Amino acid sequence: TIALKSSRITISTCSMRNAKNRKRHLHHAAKLFNEKASKGLLYLLDNGIFPNPVDPQSVSSFLRNGLVVGLDKAAVGQYLGEVGKSETPGKVIPVWERDWFHKAVLLEYCSSFGFRGQTLLDGLRTFLAAFRLPGEAQMIDRILQAFADSCGRVCEESMKGSLKLFSPDEKRASDAAYLLSFSIIMLNTDLHNENIRADRKMKLDDFIRNNSNYGKDITDEGKDLPRDYLEGIYKSIKEEQIRTLGEGADGSMTVERWKDVMRSAKSMESHQQIFGKDVADAKNLKELLLESAWQPILSAISGLWGVASEEFYELDGGMQNLDGTYGVQSVRIGIDLAHEILSSSSNLGRSDIFQDLFNSICYMSGLLGDYNADIDQRANRFIYSIERQSALTVAINIAEESGDIIGLDGWKCVWGMIFELRDLQLLSTKGGIGRRSIISESDPDLLTIDARNDFYLKMVRDMQGLNESYDAEGPPRKATSFFGSFFSSSARDPGDYTDSLTNIRSINGKDDQLVWDYLSSSEDEDEKESIGDGHDAVPFFERTQTQKGPSIGAAFENQLIYESSVGKEEMPVTGLERMGNDLSIQQSPRARVRHRLSQLVDFSGLISESRYLDMDGLSDLLNALVEMIRDSSKS
Repeated sequence: TIALKSSRITISTCSMRNAKNRKRHLHHAAKLFNEKASKGLLYLLDNGIFPNPVDPQSVSSFLRNGLVVGLDKAAVGQYLGEVGKSETPGKVIPVWERDWFHKAVLLEYCSSFGFRGQTLLDGLRTFLAAFRLPGEAQMIDRILQAFADSCGRVCEESMKGSLKLFSPDEKRASDAAYLLSFSIIMLNTDLHNENIRADRKMKLDDFIRNNSNYGKDITDEGKDLPRDYLEGIYKSIKEEQIRTLGEGADGSMTVERWKDVMRSAKSMESHQQIFGKDVADAKNLKELLLESAWQPILSAISGLWGVASEEFYELDGGMQNLDGTYGVQSVRIGIDLAHEILSSSSNLGRSDIFQDLFNSICYMSGLLGDYNADIDQRANRFIYSIERQSALTVAINIAEESGDIIGLDGWKCVWGMIFELRDLQLLSTKGGIGRRSIISESDPDLLTIDARNDFYLKMVRDMQGLNESYDAEGPPRKATSFFGSFFSSSARDPGDYTDSLTNIRSINGKDDQLVWDYLSSSEDEDEKESIGDGHDAVPFFERTQTQKGPSIGAAFENQLIYESSVGKEEMPVTGLERMGNDLSIQQSPRARVRHRLSQLVDFSGLISESRYLDMDGLSDLLNALVEMIRDSSKS
């Protein structure tokens, strides 16, 4: 973050968001300044970064700290070296183009460096690392003179320093610093210019001769610069070139810039400007951090899940993935990280970030969009990837927790994943054969009379903003919705609608056929493998509150570890197929994944929990379902 030291360019302490917006303006201003200085400065003035009228301190601070936002070093040097325009009667000239303004900016710029306690050579290295000297001799002279005025009076060679090599007179000290600085730059160019032959490069004696006896007007009698001092400068330049072009021009850290930052860090002014004690709005800070971090975090989740790989369904890697012996920890971290960032964005009320994150996680499941591929290939891609199963697990759990805010597109993603699982014969729910499937096929109204009345009255109550029960004579009942009343036994006492459901008869006579029948075996499965005696083929453990673990990721990890440990004694080799004599305990990869999902994802709960959705959430859910059915009928 740029530290604008002028008291007139203070960063708002009311909100970190203002600081972020300020930095965005500075980035754009730097781009304009690189094209033409006047454009960049005018942009800063128009957007309130500079005070009105503009002062030299403001411009100097921008030039001094602008590398981190993209200022070009050559553009900075060009502005510093310009003499500016004199006042012309009848002609309006922007203040930052005036001659007196350019001179004031240059002096402010040089004085912003902490030259006290440095030798002149160290100060010159730091100074030249901040910009690039222009090519015009008059510009170089103007800049070096300003540097000498600032550095020559406080550096170690001055009477205020430890070496005390310059005259006590500040004017003489400044002139000596100027001549020595100019000589150092010439030495640096001469020694490191590849176009100069080695026999023509400046020798040590030449350098010492050039800096001996500056004259009575500059050097006090008997105060010539010591030979060993000049030898040290020559050796330093020969071993370490003073670089300007490209060094830190992109905002990267160099040795000289690091030293400059460390000296500037002694003052906490910039820190107080950005993170002042007036910043008490923690929520704004969290939102700003969320805005900046959610995309990198999403990339990290993608890396942990490895969703970019298309070879995960190969036998070797796939088998290891499925029995939990490969990538379990990264999967767990990815699940918990995804759930945490989604929950955080929801808690902060940032539905925009939440929905973008949620939709991205849904697409990581691999169940959306690629419907033209062969169905077996699609199934294998999901079956042999615990990474994609992880994304599905997070998405459905979040949809159940925060169905009100996932939006229309989010519900489309949810329905799309469920439909694809149905087509891949991977949809399953907890409870075994005795539980009704998620949706049954029927032509008449799916609601009973009581359920329909409940639904209508709930909508009327919500629209009128009434919270009291519509049944004044009886005890209050939970509000029920289309999905909550019909598809979940928890919406009413068991058996409330049994008779009505039994009497529903479809026109085509498919009364008992289940659209999403998780009990039917897949085409590649034998009936004995999938159904057996009515229990899961592999005895999955019941995840109690203590077994469930502290997170969804832990539950997923525990499930994988449990699966890999089942039947180890009977089957010493690693693999998915339970090779025993009893066909009732054999399981295909498809069945294993279906049962795994039934333990980690409550599809029926997702439907039944819709009873708690607000009107907007319920509208998104229903509209998403209607639009998907309508779109599928067109294709």
